[in-house]
Amino acid sequence: RRAAAQGVELVLCTGRAIGECWYILDALPEIRYAVTHTGAMAQDLKAGELLYHCPLSADDARLIYSHLRRYDGLINFFSGGIVYNSKAQVDNFERYYPASFRWLFERSHEFVDDLDALVAGWDKPVEKFYVPFSGPEVCQQAWADLSQLPYFVTGAGYVDLEVMNPNTSKGIALAALCKKLGIPREQVMAIGDNENDLSMFEVAGLSVAMGNGTDRAKESADWVTLTNEEDGVAHAIEKAVFGKEE
Repeated sequence: RRAAAQGVELVLCTGRAIGECWYILDALPEIRYAVTHTGAMAQDLKAGELLYHCPLSADDARLIYSHLRRYDGLINFFSGGIVYNSKAQVDNFERYYPASFRWLFERSHEFVDDLDALVAGWDKPVEKFYVPFSGPEVCQQAWADLSQLPYFVTGAGYVDLEVMNPNTSKGIALAALCKKLGIPREQVMAIGDNENDLSMFEVAGLSVAMGNGTDRAKESADWVTLTNEEDGVAHAIEKAVFGKEE
């Protein structure tokens, strides 16, 4: 809030759909802009305006889905700000995800009886797919398969993968948002912890990795802040905006 009072724009940049972030936005009403779906969309939350959008076509989504269905994973189908899941897969939630995540799915996702049929008849843009798998071996097999397709494949740091339009990423969407707002890259700080944050690091004038981030994130960043358990984001803002170490 003190950073926002200084004129700093605090942008939520996430792999999630905006509907999955309600509790963050409720706690931080100062946030006006968000880059969501790992960069497939950027929004002005106050004006309800879509500022950037680079989704998959419905036909591309069907091709990707046909490959993902070969593997034991919990498929998350993102379209129009809604995340769709198969009820049957959610019934086995803990096979793919810790039980502590279930509340987020139940609160913000749509569970459908037949996800196959939903995707087969879909005629709208699709922002992305996100899939946590039942184990590392299955995940590796899916990565090897999906990486052969002409799409952007990345991960969120779990036993998972994300598939999106090859022409976007968090970094591309962040750059598009900054251009809209007239903010040069030298005045941008990006904070991340994982593989899908590396494109942001390339765009930002200052890149910061979380203390609990992956080794690759830390190696790619300009500096490393504290962990999320130690308020690492607040620490980074204090240092960058106010010149304080804590």
